[in-house]
Amino acid sequence: MVALVKPVYATSSKRILVFGIIALAMILGIGFINHSRGLELSARFLYSFAFTIACILYCDYRGYKRYVNTAIVMAVNFFLVLISFAEGLDTGGYLFILPTIFALVFMMGNTREYRGEVLFNFILSIVSFASCILFVPDKSSWQPISDEIFQKMFATNTISVVILCAIFAYIGIYYERRVIARLIDEKNKAEQQEKKIREQNEKLRELAFMSSHTVRAPLANILGLTEYIKDIGGDKESEQFALDGIRESALQLDNAIHSMVEKTGSLMKQQTLA
Repeated sequence: MVALVKPVYATSSKRILVFGIIALAMILGIGFINHSRGLELSARFLYSFAFTIACILYCDYRGYKRYVNTAIVMAVNFFLVLISFAEGLDTGGYLFILPTIFALVFMMGNTREYRGEVLFNFILSIVSFASCILFVPDKSSWQPISDEIFQKMFATNTISVVILCAIFAYIGIYYERRVIARLIDEKNKAEQQEKKIREQNEKLRELAFMSSHTVRAPLANILGLTEYIKDIGGDKESEQFALDGIRESALQLDNAIHSMVEKTGSLMKQQTLA
């Protein structure tokens, strides 16, 4: 079971990294667009947002993975709410919380750990979205934005949200399939290993049977016939009978030993290959 956890966890970490890189590219792209439109405050918030995500991803890369998911979710919701207040509800910036909720399912992966953390992330995202709808004004008072810019920003944000949802869906499904494929492969390997162990145990039982019966019988005959020779007192015919019996038992013993050596060699070869 431990062997199955490692590939799943590694895949989950790669998935978060891919999500983060795509989100960074989108944040910086929209930041440059807003900067070109003269929205300095929005651009600064977006650049700060991108810097925060980059720092979290760096921590994940350095091995500090325990609270990466929660840190990303908190940063995303905080900056999206802040940007929504800075731009106003009519720009549609709050819509970016939707792909965040969508991506949470795949960011968390198939693990059953940290259920409280998973629930917190979903609740935080839902509360942030509801806060934007309830409390963010239609038009921002933080910076002057013309009606024309409002329309352009809404179009830009809506298209970006749709693209993000599509990309996150594809990446999520892609990595889920990889996880399932790895689990199936590990299961098949475990079944093959179990089959080999059963075959080895069967050969060990055969060797035990040969040791207790196939080898023991001719050996007992040889021992008995040697004692018989001592007791016959020079009777040539009886001696010849005993010698013939010893020779036949010796051949049986030799065949049994050869068979045991062959089975032992085959068993050792299987263990080496395994």
